[in-house]
Amino acid sequence: MQVPSPDYTLTLAPNQWLPLPQKHFREATDGSESTVETNVQLSYDEEYLLIDFECPDNPYWQQNTYTEHNTELWRQEVFEVFIATGPDTPTRYLELEINPNNALFVGWIHNPTKEGDAITLDMVPYEQAGIAHEVRTSPGSWKGRISIPRRLIGDPQSTTYRLNFYRILLLEKPTTPDWEGTPDTCSYLCWSPTLSGATPRFHRPDSFGTLVLGE
Repeated sequence: MQVPSPDYTLTLAPNQWLPLPQKHFREATDGSESTVETNVQLSYDEEYLLIDFECPDNPYWQQNTYTEHNTELWRQEVFEVFIATGPDTPTRYLELEINPNNALFVGWIHNPTKEGDAITLDMVPYEQAGIAHEVRTSPGSWKGRISIPRRLIGDPQSTTYRLNFYRILLLEKPTTPDWEGTPDTCSYLCWSPTLSGATPRFHRPDSFGTLVLGE
């Protein structure tokens, strides 16, 4: 069922922090609002776009086993950012993922159909990405910061971006250490919901919000 869509346009002044007004992400499938908060705020300067995030109500974060960068982090719990320069809906965008172990995934996605059914991936070597990142954990919660070089996203002089934020949240304790998330065991949450139907899908860039960097 379609839900009324809030305004997913953000205007960000330099060197100031702007919290997302939506503190409850929505299910990718039907856009229903999660009862769990996800708190995100953004800032920028001449070189970096900075994203602070907090994932409370996350009781099983210690069950995440991926520790190596640029591995298949999306199979377990992650916080994700998809972003591209320009005002148009992109078919090529940067995908960033970070997990509670501070492992980072960086890759360029080519999504010609905008439906995620014909994706190709170009990994960005971790050492070349230039992304500073940190994670802090506490019982039942984790949070962190990602500092993304604007040159990595595209033209560093760009003042308009299309982007979305995502979170995969484990709902029950897994029975094996090599677990993988499924729609039965995890919530697949979006800042701007992708409304993908029965199967949760994040790679639907028509749902991306807009970020405008102001003066």
